[in-house]
Amino acid sequence: MPGVLEIVLWVIGAVVKFLVTPSLMIARGWGFWPTVIVTSVGAALGVWVFFFFGKWMLKKWAEFRSEKEPKRPFFTSQRRRVVRFRRLFGMWGLLAVSGVISVPIASILAAKYYQRDNRMPWILVVAFFLWSLLLTSLSYWAIDIG
Repeated sequence: MPGVLEIVLWVIGAVVKFLVTPSLMIARGWGFWPTVIVTSVGAALGVWVFFFFGKWMLKKWAEFRSEKEPKRPFFTSQRRRVVRFRRLFGMWGLLAVSGVISVPIASILAAKYYQRDNRMPWILVVAFFLWSLLLTSLSYWAIDIG
């Protein structure tokens, strides 16, 4: 039976590096459902923290920018890709790549582009639960054939 500290560390791992945490947990001998539960709880906590922190941070940034002189907007290639991705795929695209781009980035992007949608944190939590099921299943499958 894992200790409380180990569970807390796995929860933090799920927030920081969601993509690899289920595989690492399976490799360490965790069962299917405990892995899904721990990574889902970690992702849910991360979504709530970073979604609302992201909203606050974006609001403060806008206030800071309005105090300065207006500058010509500039677009980097990365910003263009984000805008193009959002226009092409929208919220469903963000949900589809959320497990790959990590909990903090997905949550802050959701806070930026979907801050008025009160369902968004809940939708992200469900998306990360589904990602947890998928990644844990793939890890189990990889161990069985290995």
